[in-house]
Amino acid sequence: MPFYHAIVRPEVLAPADREALSKDVTNVHCDVTGAPRTFVHVLYTVDDANRLPDDIDVLYRANIRSGRTTEQKAELTTRLQNATAERTSASASRVAIHIEETEASFVMEGGSLLPEPGSPEEEAWKALDA
Repeated sequence: MPFYHAIVRPEVLAPADREALSKDVTNVHCDVTGAPRTFVHVLYTVDDANRLPDDIDVLYRANIRSGRTTEQKAELTTRLQNATAERTSASASRVAIHIEETEASFVMEGGSLLPEPGSPEEEAWKALDA
């Protein structure tokens, strides 16, 4: 369910580096939330039309399950900015993260509704990735 749409300036991320950055995004999300790795999705759009604000080189539109704490969302933001800065030519201050939250009961993954974070059902769901 976690879906990260990265909108990047053409000169910031080489196509050959997308897979490595996708792994970084997956690692950050799973480290912070405990979500199964196989459920993290990353999509790249190159901003050829130059629509990003002048002070932004990479914009993530992140859609995650609701129920994450303020601290978790802050950690996601900081770690994604730092991981992106390490993998691209963008500085961390030029990486913007916009987090949108969706209730788990509105999303299906593998034919099943997702459990709410911290619920008893979540442990069985996480075992699917083991």
